[in-house]
Amino acid sequence: MLPVLHLNGYKINNPTILARISHEELDALFRGYGWTPHFVEGDDPAEMHQLMAATMETCVQDIRRIQSTARKSGKATRARWQ
Repeated sequence: MLPVLHLNGYKINNPTILARISHEELDALFRGYGWTPHFVEGDDPAEMHQLMAATMETCVQDIRRIQSTARKSGKATRARWQ
């Protein structure tokens, strides 16, 4: 599973709950869930497209590495996202 959160600080009524906490807190929260957060931020569409594509590629490579390791070992264990 690859969750993607859009923490839009300018919602119609109010910012989202997760948009109200610091990056450090958000990072700690998701690491506590066993995930590795990647923050992609900006407002230039062309730059954001490149940053998001690069980040998604990194995530897919991590997922493939975890899958490969599990298939080679034959052990069904819970992946710890690095």
